[in-house]
Amino acid sequence: MEHMHTLKKTSAILVLFAFSLVVGCDDRPVKTEPRETLVPSLDDLSAIWMAADTMAIEPSIRNFRGQALLNRDMTSLSWFVSAPFSGGHHTGTLKINGRVPKASHFRWYPYQALRKGSHQGLEIASATRMLVEEDAIMWEIEMTNSKDTVLQAQLDLDMIGYISQYKKGDWKWWYPFPDWNGERSEGRDQAIENMRANIGKDKVHDTVNWPTDAQVLRSAHYEASGDRETIYVKDRNTPAITAFSIADEPDSISVFGAGATAKWNLELQPGESKMIRYFLAYGDEMETLKANVANWNQNFDPTFTSVKEKWAHKWSQLFTPGNTMVSGSFPVLETEDKNIEKVYYTGPLTMLYLLNTNLPEHERVYLTGGPRWGASTTFFWDIAIWSELWAVVDPKMMREHIVSWIQIDPNTHYGKDNFGGNGVGNAYSANYWCLFKIIRAYLTHSGDYAFLDETIGQKTVLEHLHSYALNWENLSKFGEPGHGDERYKLADFGPDPWNLLECVPTYIHIVPSFNIGYVWMMRETAKLYRRKGNEKEASVLETQAEEMVSRILGLYAGEGIWNSLYPNNETVEVRHVLDFIYFGKFLANDVDANVKQEMMDFLNTELRTDLWMRAQSLKDIAAKDSDRPDHGPLGSFDGWIPEAMESMINMGYAQEALDFYTDIAPVTQEGVWAQARELWGEDKYKKTARVRIASRGWNNRESSSGIGISQVMLKSFFGFYPQIDGQAIQDLGDFPFAGKGKMHHVFYEGAYYTIYFQGDKPVMKRERLENGG
Repeated sequence: MEHMHTLKKTSAILVLFAFSLVVGCDDRPVKTEPRETLVPSLDDLSAIWMAADTMAIEPSIRNFRGQALLNRDMTSLSWFVSAPFSGGHHTGTLKINGRVPKASHFRWYPYQALRKGSHQGLEIASATRMLVEEDAIMWEIEMTNSKDTVLQAQLDLDMIGYISQYKKGDWKWWYPFPDWNGERSEGRDQAIENMRANIGKDKVHDTVNWPTDAQVLRSAHYEASGDRETIYVKDRNTPAITAFSIADEPDSISVFGAGATAKWNLELQPGESKMIRYFLAYGDEMETLKANVANWNQNFDPTFTSVKEKWAHKWSQLFTPGNTMVSGSFPVLETEDKNIEKVYYTGPLTMLYLLNTNLPEHERVYLTGGPRWGASTTFFWDIAIWSELWAVVDPKMMREHIVSWIQIDPNTHYGKDNFGGNGVGNAYSANYWCLFKIIRAYLTHSGDYAFLDETIGQKTVLEHLHSYALNWENLSKFGEPGHGDERYKLADFGPDPWNLLECVPTYIHIVPSFNIGYVWMMRETAKLYRRKGNEKEASVLETQAEEMVSRILGLYAGEGIWNSLYPNNETVEVRHVLDFIYFGKFLANDVDANVKQEMMDFLNTELRTDLWMRAQSLKDIAAKDSDRPDHGPLGSFDGWIPEAMESMINMGYAQEALDFYTDIAPVTQEGVWAQARELWGEDKYKKTARVRIASRGWNNRESSSGIGISQVMLKSFFGFYPQIDGQAIQDLGDFPFAGKGKMHHVFYEGAYYTIYFQGDKPVMKRERLENGG
């Protein structure tokens, strides 16, 4: 079943002939070898089979429009959403002799999700795919008699169309869905999650607050009609219409309010198999839906096969200079190290997986996460983590997003709803730094410094950057009661942890990390003014930055950790990776070598594990109160991993960072980068802890911040970090990747470059491409 309708394993095709010249020295092209063998195929990068009892969260499916999460049975999906359509229950289970078989194993591919299990002598395998950029989901179920005698069974397939459409109103991180009353709900209580956890169980847990499948099928909020081939379900409350069409006709079908149940009387000889193929389609216009359903039903097999083919084409396009999908391309890493290759290419796979092309605000949107959250949302913080890479891959779309984001108040929102166009969420203390970092990345990589003079709202872009850099002055409480000491001339982010790390109660008020962010912003803004010839403004900002550095360094607590400063001169020790990250990224040259060594000792002894990292030390005084997989002591936000690596390199520990890069390769066996991976199992408090994608705490199955792990390869291991003065390659001292690979098709200031090593230093050569790139 794993190979059902799949192509043979192939590498993404990049028929590119590149020519190189030393920048500014030689204009004669030198032909290089084609690059098609350098990029792993989608199958190479897909997950392995995972046992259901070791997974915290099931695989998802996506199609550049929508997303859904598999359940623990063999067919159903929950958390289906494709704005403006959204589902509120699940899509229906398969029953054998009245019982729901459970999946024993799952396997994720970008273009499909697989389940397998056994039940009453049947070996069952199912594949689920979303049609690429179409409004449909397809299933193939294969059941094989594993007994040495004839097997007879009754199959019942529920098909539930509990889907509504919401074109009006905000789409927040907690997107709308139809509740049991048929009304628009944005609540995220445990009802649906409890329903999912109890699918097919004989005894339902008392906390389930959701109707049974039979009750949902008979819902008065929907009206179904049809025959043994196709069922149409109309939502009585919204214009949504759901269709189910069966390619393998059942023996009978029963139609209810919100769907139908198809029945087959099965008789299989030993080793004989039965295939059931069907699909769900959705829309708001009946004639269009009927035409699509007729086409997909008549051409089920080639349509199902086309999903992988279209994914493979997009995958190839992503790495091709001059492609029609993005305005740049994702750099191609050439290396013989398979662990590094797997870690690096999981980044572009995540980026492609989270690409959405059907939201009205922008032609292309890189969603932050899902599927239980964020059907239309982009967070500033998550995308800021990989913003330098975004500027290489898609600078045109990046500029368009920036223009809209500048108009969203960072004091009230952490991101944008790309369906309705409004800001979403609460204020994050990191927002100003995030927006600044994203804009700087665009400027330095595109060379579009004229953008600085463009007026957005009431200010030029440069004036916005200046105000971001000095926003700390609006937050400082210096001179107020309890804040009389000079060290209170820092940003105080208030007493609510939700604006900082959300779950760490002690990480409040004056924290080092985001104050360091303001130092960096002031220094970078000074460079922008100096570029424009405004030496006076540049000097003022640099002086302010230096004064702030001395105050921040006064927060050092020893042992590689830092204090937060509360009112009335109270300091609270915080043993968290975030301070390590910001010091290493932005103040590495301001910190004493002994302090850097102590910080590395802290990272290695209290945070690092064999395969992953803790965001917070188990020794932190708030560890027991901070247990969330992304920011607490039993796991880490995926985005903290590349940030920590970059900090290690900046502080002079590049080889240790490369070792870290290699060590995390096994975690990619479960799929793309997630919101967080948790440490679990009997050894979860030890370095040998097992690692998996987290579900608890409402963590996302996939999330964009981990794309930064590809960025750190380009930015830090290859040194490609363009500066405001025009210098593209930074000499970070030690380059442990020297002699181990090259980076091709790096898009910079409108041209493509190859970065390779001459001796132990990286060098850029411009590429001359056959297609004129």
